[in-house]
Amino acid sequence: MKKIWLLLVLSFAFFSCDDGDLTLEEINLDTGTDIDACVVEAGVTLLFKINGAETLILEVPADLIVNTVTEATVVDGVVTPNPRTATLNSQAFCYYRSFDTTISNGYFCDEVPSDINITLEYAALAGEVEVTTLEIIDDVTNLTTGYKHTINLITVVFTGTNGQDVRDDLFEFGTIITPVE
Repeated sequence: MKKIWLLLVLSFAFFSCDDGDLTLEEINLDTGTDIDACVVEAGVTLLFKINGAETLILEVPADLIVNTVTEATVVDGVVTPNPRTATLNSQAFCYYRSFDTTISNGYFCDEVPSDINITLEYAALAGEVEVTTLEIIDDVTNLTTGYKHTINLITVVFTGTNGQDVRDDLFEFGTIITPVE
């Protein structure tokens, strides 16, 4: 009987222990969450979404978010946009971060405070950023009033500081509107 109890206790010890690492099965900052932006240095635009203590950060070259309609291909009456692209982890960089406190856009656009701890981070190591841009035209004046940029991450692979991977074939980062310059 003692051997059965010992076997039972050991099986619980080996099969029910959790090392306590945080895991993330998917990165999901609601597509309804607004995208904010700031220029962090010449030629680099920082796009980010904040949901309390969670953020999704996308650093892209300045020639990716431009006020020019992306070209399209028409085949048999079907219009297919040809988005501007950048390769993740070489031309563009994307991170998911979870902090120990709520943050604001000042964290990214102002001097970065050093006292906010990152509790979990995932970095995009592979994939592509696609940006499709359309004009926003005023119905009354028929003039262009801005540009709508739809941003997607294609075949993205995030790797976390906890050693876990998150993969997504089509991750809809969201849209940002820029005014006419």
